Amino acid sequence: MRLMMIFRRIDWILFLCTLILSGLGILGIWSVDLAQAPGTLANFQKQIAFVGGGIVLVLFISYFDYRAFRSLSKTLYVAGALILLAVVIFGTTIRGTRGWFQIGTFTVQPVELAKVILIVVLAKYLSLKAHIIDFKVILNLGIISGLYVAPTLLQPDFGSALTLFGITLGMLLLTNVPRRYVFFGLMLLAVTLVLGWNFFLHDYQKARVSSFVNPASDPFGRGYNIRQSVIAVGAGGILGRGLGEGSQSQLRFLPEAQTDFIFAVLAEQLGFFIVVLILACYAVMMWRLLILSRKTTDGFALFCIAGFAILVAMQMILNIGMNVGLLPIVGLPLPFVSLGGSAMLSNFLLLGIVQSIRARV
Repeated sequence: MRLMMIFRRIDWILFLCTLILSGLGILGIWSVDLAQAPGTLANFQKQIAFVGGGIVLVLFISYFDYRAFRSLSKTLYVAGALILLAVVIFGTTIRGTRGWFQIGTFTVQPVELAKVILIVVLAKYLSLKAHIIDFKVILNLGIISGLYVAPTLLQPDFGSALTLFGITLGMLLLTNVPRRYVFFGLMLLAVTLVLGWNFFLHDYQKARVSSFVNPASDPFGRGYNIRQSVIAVGAGGILGRGLGEGSQSQLRFLPEAQTDFIFAVLAEQLGFFIVVLILACYAVMMWRLLILSRKTTDGFALFCIAGFAILVAMQMILNIGMNVGLLPIVGLPLPFVSLGGSAMLSNFLLLGIVQSIRARV
């Protein structure tokens, strides 16, 4: 009886948006696999498993009371910090970043789970301190997020570090924080960026930013990724080249087609209308999260919803921005679309927490 009641109270519009995005991602990954590994379709099969596991995870988490995460927040935070430190020391290096654990044929990226944990921990802390934001609270927030940001920079994974910082800043701005502390936070961000540029970023990561400023200066080297992505998006036109068609994605001109540049793949093959559908799904997600945030009176629930919205919106803007040449390439997945089990399951885990909140407001 209780299960049926919770099942009826799930926000199916929000859930449907994530399923549409995941379905489009699966189509894009299938089309790339068709050209690159037609005999196995390994990534296509993996992504179906990830999405299927994510759906089960949402339904499972939504059955339990979301307040259990508040009780476990300290334990989760310590575990997350230890895992991030462990991956820096013992992790596998992929594309210049030591941010993965290799488990058989699968790789696990702990920073994706760390994003979920940070949202839960900040939600608990801010729900207790939102009415008394002072320098001590700001300092504690800096320490809480800094212990996650620092090992992420050491990997180095600048995109995820930026996301962790953005989650913290975005959730803080939802409180009655004095303006002087906002100014202090922006100054701290500027200092962090300078230090990160000089001491943490590798040459190839600096090259990504340089190629963004002037990709034409080295179109076949550092500016190649941006150039090919912009060509792919523009080549799609209104209706696209057709699923499984398109020179950029099918002839391997577009690098990291199933992860960083899956948006460009879908834009080239399925065209402008699919781009509009993708953007519409994200817009509807934000609308549903806004409605839910207005219904809840629990501070912890409110900040969990806000954290999920900030994470999805930030990674969506950064990923699509780099696909169309408006932002530097920072190596972030498109939420619910890009290939990757760690990111997919972590996003569905957060969605499960949000659905658990929806079932109990």
